[in-house]
Amino acid sequence: MIVADSIGFAGTHSIAGILGAVPGFDVVHGTQSFEQRGPIGTGSQTPDGFAESMVQAMRAGRRPIAVHTNFLPGAMKPACERRGIRYRLIARDPVKQIESCYAWALKKTLDASPNMLVTSLKTSLNTVQSMNLAPTLPNVTYAFAVQHICSFNLAALRQGAEVLRMEELLADEQSFRTAFDVPVEAELEHFSGTPQHLASHRSRPELDIVAAPARAVIRERIRVGVPAPMVSLAEITEALGY
Repeated sequence: MIVADSIGFAGTHSIAGILGAVPGFDVVHGTQSFEQRGPIGTGSQTPDGFAESMVQAMRAGRRPIAVHTNFLPGAMKPACERRGIRYRLIARDPVKQIESCYAWALKKTLDASPNMLVTSLKTSLNTVQSMNLAPTLPNVTYAFAVQHICSFNLAALRQGAEVLRMEELLADEQSFRTAFDVPVEAELEHFSGTPQHLASHRSRPELDIVAAPARAVIRERIRVGVPAPMVSLAEITEALGY
């Protein structure tokens, strides 16, 4: 039993797609209900309930793996440990992960998502102003992306989570097999000729109408903590092994 968690924007669609083709594996992705398997935010279980459902799946003869549950690491990792489930963090080069999150968040705001702008403002408006930067939509959204990515990764690191780097998983077959206990007899088409590159949050042309955020300044000055001590993006990047 494995929970390979992530805030997202780290190749989790592709990773789950590869795992889902392995015979006997019971793989869920982007859900907080191992039973109903709806998108995050619908029919959610508690972390303990989710972990217990994985145990029941194992007892039924399946090999449960959950990718990208988005549960807070401080709640999910202990729930896993109480049941013998291995908890890992799927990471990605933080700057690339932030850029993907920024594209997603800005696209949602421009598409009039009812909550995205409010969430960005509540999370990051004060942060942007404290840096003496203009409180523009691009700056606030980019600061939100940095805080969103870094806070989850830092929380997992402070829980002692093992780090799985997305770039290594998708490039090296042995690393992938070892990380997820894939049997040697199971063929992985991703590595044998048909790479999996499923839905992702890449920048879209319509985002070009928005001015560029102060990327370098925000990445340099921002600090996150879950809770204190506060740390920089550079410190998190090093702790993740990048």
